[in-house]
Amino acid sequence: MAKVVGGFASSHSPLMSLTGELWEMHAKNDLRNRELVKMPEGKRVTYDELLAGADPKIAKMINREVFDGRVDHIQKGLDELDTRFGQTDIDVMIMFGDDQSEFFFEDNMPSINLYWGDTIKMLPRPITDKMTEAQKVSSRAYGTVEKDWPVDSALGLHVLESLMEDDFDIAQSRYLRPEFGGKIGPATWYLDMERSTEPRPFGIQHAFGFGMARWFHGKTVPVIPITINTCYPPNWISPRRAYNLGRAVRKAVDAWKDEGVRVAFGCTGGLSHFVVDEELDRQTLKGLETANGEILTSLPRHRLQSATTEILNWVAVQGAMGDTKMETITYEAGYRTPAGTGCGCAVGHWSNGH
Repeated sequence: MAKVVGGFASSHSPLMSLTGELWEMHAKNDLRNRELVKMPEGKRVTYDELLAGADPKIAKMINREVFDGRVDHIQKGLDELDTRFGQTDIDVMIMFGDDQSEFFFEDNMPSINLYWGDTIKMLPRPITDKMTEAQKVSSRAYGTVEKDWPVDSALGLHVLESLMEDDFDIAQSRYLRPEFGGKIGPATWYLDMERSTEPRPFGIQHAFGFGMARWFHGKTVPVIPITINTCYPPNWISPRRAYNLGRAVRKAVDAWKDEGVRVAFGCTGGLSHFVVDEELDRQTLKGLETANGEILTSLPRHRLQSATTEILNWVAVQGAMGDTKMETITYEAGYRTPAGTGCGCAVGHWSNGH
């Protein structure tokens, strides 16, 4: 039986990396964002439609002073998570993350994929002169050094086989292709448009890379990346399935033959975005802070659309952490425009697995 020594999670939005000044620059992207979903209706809208119905109080938060205060709080939270990671003796990190037009497209879109090759490439994102300063800074947040990151392939294979025995139909990967690209959509729900990505080299997805680069405390801890399709209908994962996946992975870890191995669970992503849904964020945090599976497995699907679905990465980690309650280190309702666009920015920690 392996020993579970903790859990670590944070958002990975560009708002988690940018200065207050660059929040303003990044916010300009929202004017043309095709994935703005208005809550609580769950309807995809244009920026102008969102602005027309927005709470006027939000506009009072859209200024440099508020942005700078939120940035300071977020960075202190990430620094604290980094410190706690450094203080924890970890042999392997099992991470749950999503894929957004990175490895998987509609030629093959698995609901759940486990990578168990010996290493996985961390590949910095290209920086060009055509990029804004906000784009450059946020790109660097996912890793700046090309590296073959170690993977615990033996434990990964054990988890994979255990999940199959528990009736999870898991896709599996052992190496990366030279280039990834393709199309996604149109499908259902908010995804009524086509997303097209030209083939390009790509390393480990952003949902894993952010944590590895930002709060692994400079350690090269072996990982096991489990990718769940949170974002793209029709075969996107449900809250219940994500939570039960976490529980099944924990069952596999508890049954691992090496009693001395120290395992931690982790994720990045969410909370609500690209439109801030504070009510949903608070409901999610309550479920995590009380280790309440009933709350987390009943999160409403119509409010889990677009990138807000990354909340399910956290749900999976809570499933793995069982009755251990998460401590919310940081939460900021990161509004960046008067229309209410932005991100629920959070940092959380589970102190141990017991």
